[in-house]
Amino acid sequence: MTDSPSGAYGFEDLYLALGQLVVASADMESRLRYVVAELAGKDDAGWIVFEGQSVEWLVSNGIAVLGQIEEMRRWPAVNSQRIRVALLATQEVNRLRNLMVHGEWRAACFLLGEGCVGRPDSSPPDHRVFHVCRSRYRKGFEERQFAVVDVEALANKMWDLETELREASKAAVDAWLGTSA
Repeated sequence: MTDSPSGAYGFEDLYLALGQLVVASADMESRLRYVVAELAGKDDAGWIVFEGQSVEWLVSNGIAVLGQIEEMRRWPAVNSQRIRVALLATQEVNRLRNLMVHGEWRAACFLLGEGCVGRPDSSPPDHRVFHVCRSRYRKGFEERQFAVVDVEALANKMWDLETELREASKAAVDAWLGTSA
């Protein structure tokens, strides 16, 4: 491939940011798995059900379990809502992560500018701009423009969500048990 990223045009910075994203997504997914397993109930063998499940599966089942918890009024509704918001945010950032991690990256547009979704005007400035194209065409063709700073920001958002999942879950359990942080 003649358009191969071989070190020119700042691909080293992109590779570092993608590595950061991979680590952050693993941390977020691990916390998600733990929180959903905790919501479903503590069982020494129950963890096996949650291991290897996708983020989509964990979020949809986490929301289903959360619905049952809400019916039992285990803790105040604000705690359930906080967990639900974190679960849905996790699902959304994971979709973007999948595009970035599984997509094909280039320095220029695949489609010569037609159909490529550019960076939002509100994006932070960064001259290290790349194009990524979905590599799984059966899910539809998608090309987007990202800068290195966008990849780093997504990684940071994943770490923030890992923290929010942990803190929201702890706050809900504390409310249920009547303990304070």
